[in-house]
Amino acid sequence: MLEDIMFTFDKNFLRLNNLIGLYQSFSTGRGRRPTNSLDVLRATTVLAHSTLEDYLRNLLMWRLPLQNKDKINHIPLAGASENGRATKFTLGDLVAHRGKTIDNIISTSIHDYLGMQSFNDTSEIAAALSSISVPVTLEIQGIFPSINQMITRRHNIVHRADRADTIGRGHHKIKSISIQKVEYWKKSIDKLVFEINQNFIN
Repeated sequence: MLEDIMFTFDKNFLRLNNLIGLYQSFSTGRGRRPTNSLDVLRATTVLAHSTLEDYLRNLLMWRLPLQNKDKINHIPLAGASENGRATKFTLGDLVAHRGKTIDNIISTSIHDYLGMQSFNDTSEIAAALSSISVPVTLEIQGIFPSINQMITRRHNIVHRADRADTIGRGHHKIKSISIQKVEYWKKSIDKLVFEINQNFIN
């Protein structure tokens, strides 16, 4: 299963490299790059966050069904919750799952739950890792600051079109972004995935 997860991750990671290569192909010279060329790096940042989220969701999809009840009690029964939160359900709620095994119901419920989950900071990533018994080691904690920085920037890009807070003489309305910073975030994701995967490699 880890091989399948990494196959998907590697394909997404290649897309990041392709976008960076695209930026490099038409970005030459010195000085501040025009906003429209830097938008390629902004798109890369958004895709970088998506690549990490997709990896984490796939990892949770694999490992959560194997956890004890305390680790999955917060996940609602598929079809029995409108707000994505675990609630008490009646016997009638199981009618929709007639013919399924308990394992099928657990997996379906987890799948539906994860389909709505996002990771908005590293505390949520740490909680997700703990839910599948992956220790948040010092190595992982050391990577978290750069991951948080990437997530914060992605939020500004997606929700504010990467607008700068300070506007005035000497300031640009749109935040600048560098290829060095995007490469740094990309490498941080790769390191984080490597550290997490050590828990599943014999």
